Amino acid sequence: MKKYILLALTGILLFTSCDDFLDRTPKSDLAPENYFRDKKDMTYWNAGIYSAFASALNEKLMYWSEVRSDNCDHTGYVNSVYYMNALTSERGEYNWQDLYSCIGRCNVAIKYYPNIPSILESEYGPYIAQAYAMRALMYFYIIRVWGDAPLTTTVWDGELSSMELPRTSVAEIKSQILSDIENAIKYFSSDGSDKFYLTKAAAYALKTDVHMWFQEYQEAIDASDYFIGNNSFEWVADETAYKKIFTDPAGSKESIFSMWWSYSLTGKAHGWPKTMGASNTNNSWRMSQKVYNELLTRLRRGDAVGNDWGYDARLWCNVDTVKLYYSSSRNPISNASWTDPNWGTNKCVKFSGIDPNRQYDSANKVYKSQDYVYSSTDAEFSFPIYRYADVMLLRAEALNKMERKEEAIDIVLAVRKRVGYNGGIPFTTTKEDLENEILLERQLEFFAEGKRWFDLMRTDKLKEVMEPVYQERQVMMGETPTAFDMNRAYGPIYYKEFEANAALRGHQNPPYSE
Repeated sequence: MKKYILLALTGILLFTSCDDFLDRTPKSDLAPENYFRDKKDMTYWNAGIYSAFASALNEKLMYWSEVRSDNCDHTGYVNSVYYMNALTSERGEYNWQDLYSCIGRCNVAIKYYPNIPSILESEYGPYIAQAYAMRALMYFYIIRVWGDAPLTTTVWDGELSSMELPRTSVAEIKSQILSDIENAIKYFSSDGSDKFYLTKAAAYALKTDVHMWFQEYQEAIDASDYFIGNNSFEWVADETAYKKIFTDPAGSKESIFSMWWSYSLTGKAHGWPKTMGASNTNNSWRMSQKVYNELLTRLRRGDAVGNDWGYDARLWCNVDTVKLYYSSSRNPISNASWTDPNWGTNKCVKFSGIDPNRQYDSANKVYKSQDYVYSSTDAEFSFPIYRYADVMLLRAEALNKMERKEEAIDIVLAVRKRVGYNGGIPFTTTKEDLENEILLERQLEFFAEGKRWFDLMRTDKLKEVMEPVYQERQVMMGETPTAFDMNRAYGPIYYKEFEANAALRGHQNPPYSE
C-alpha cells in the first residue's frame, strides 16, 4: 500500500507534462516520442494510467451495475430514473470520456515504451504489460455498459472530440480485448505480489471474466486453471480475515487486483460513499430488503430440523449490525430491522474498519456502533476489481455448464465456509437450480462491488430477475406495470458524445434519444 501511495503522489506532483500532453493534440516538446527518456518516465506515465482508471470508475461503476439491480433499494433521496430504470442520455454517469482517456494513455505506453533509448524488454515488459491489461479492462467495461463502441489503439490526445470514430461491433472489440490480455500475459515475466497493480493473475482473472461474458465455458475454465494450485491465492480462514480483503487487500491472499482511492492525495471525493453509505450526507442507495433478509436468515445457528448450519458473517461485514442492534433498543435483529429509522441498513460499511471514535454505553455495557462510516471527502479505501472468490465462482458456473457439478458445488461450499456458513447443496440439484444457487452466492458475496447487473446480463437472467422488481416499483408509484424492456439492458450513450463525435450520430442505443 505504501509503495502505491508514494507512486501515486509522485505521479500527481510530477505528472504535469503528461497531463498537458493528454489535454491537447501532442506536438513539439510534449510529443510522446520526446517525453519518454528512461525507466523513470514509464513509472510516472503508469501512475497516470492508474489515476485515469480510478477516475473512470469512481462512482460510475455503482450506477452501471449495482444500483440498477435487485441488490439495492433507495433511501428516500434517490433519483427515480434509476429506481424505475428510466435512464436517459442526459445522465452524466454514462459519459465514457474517462474510460477513453485511460485507453489513450495506455495506447501511448504501448507504442512508445519499447522505443525508449537503451532499454531492455525485461525493463519495459512489466510496464507495457500493465498498459495492455488496463486497455483490455477498460474496453471490457465499455462493451458491457454500452455494447458496440468506438475502438482505437492508436495514439491521440485522449479526447474523442479530436477524432470521428463510429461504433465498432462487440465481436471486434472482443478480439482486441483478448489480444491485449495475451500480450499482457506474455510481457508479465512473473506474477507480482502488489494488489494495487495489474499482474499476470489479474490478467487471467480478466480473461476468465471475458470468456464467461461470452458464455465460452471451457475457455473460462482453462483461464481460471491459473489459480488452481497457485500458492499465492487461497481462501481466507474466517470472517476476520474476510474483512481484510476490503480493508487490507495487500495482506489478503484472496485479493487479486484492487483500486485504491485517497481523497487526501487526489483532492477529489470518491462517489462510492455518496452512493452507498456516507457519514456526511444522505446516500441514495442501501442494501435491498431481499439481500438483507437472505443474509439475516443465514445468521441462524440451526434450521428447523436441527442442522447446524452456522452463521453467515457477510451481514455484519456489509452493515453495522452493532449499531442496528443498539438503535433498535437492543432488540434482537429481525426482518423488521431493515426499516430501522436510525441508520439500520442505510450505511454500507464493507470497506470500513473499526471506528476509532466509537462510543461505549457504560450503563448497558455495549458499544453503540462498530464500524467507521466514510464521508464523501475522507474516503480512503480499496475497491476490489478482481478477487479469488470472483474467479472461483465464475469457474463454478462454467463447471456446472460443462457437467462437472460436484466440482462446482465444492467451490460454493468453500465460499460459504470461510464466512461461517455451512449450508449445503444437494448433489441431486438440477443444473439450472445450481446455476441460480451460484448466482445467489455471487449476489451476497459481491454486494456493493458493482457486479450484479453484469451477472444478470451475462447469464440471460436480467428480465427474469428484474421485471418483477420494476413492476413492484411501478405499482408502488401508482403506475401500470409493464414488461421489462431488454433494450434497456445497455445504458444510454451520453448525449454530449454525439456533439463531439459526428460519426456516432444516428447510432444511439435504443430506446434512448440522442
